Amino acid sequence: MFIVPQPEPHNTSGNTDVPPAKREPRDLSGAIGGSGVPRLPREIPSGARIVVRTKAGTDPNTGRMTYRDFVGHVQQWNGTTLKMIRDAAANGSRPEQQVSIEADSIVRLKPIPERPGTAARRKASAKA
Repeated sequence: MFIVPQPEPHNTSGNTDVPPAKREPRDLSGAIGGSGVPRLPREIPSGARIVVRTKAGTDPNTGRMTYRDFVGHVQQWNGTTLKMIRDAAANGSRPEQQVSIEADSIVRLKPIPERPGTAARRKASAKA
């Protein structure tokens, strides 16, 4: 679960300092975004396991968008750059690696559960 600030209270007077066209679109999570930009959370706790889908370009044969998925644990999120440790491939073909992802390239982001047994191995390696 992502930790985000509580939504701002509604202005009951009807008067606002900022015209409606200038306000940032918000949802109840406090995330920001607008006009085709995905709504990204303001805060992502360090250590959270997430999947991030990014734009990888356009397929030259079909003209369709292509995407790349990253699954791993968050190290840092400042609203513009996500630093995470990408999980090693389950079949051992790719080692664990540190990646940095720009917010502009993020299409979708969501939390996912730990792999069975992974949390225990992580704690053991952190103590060593």
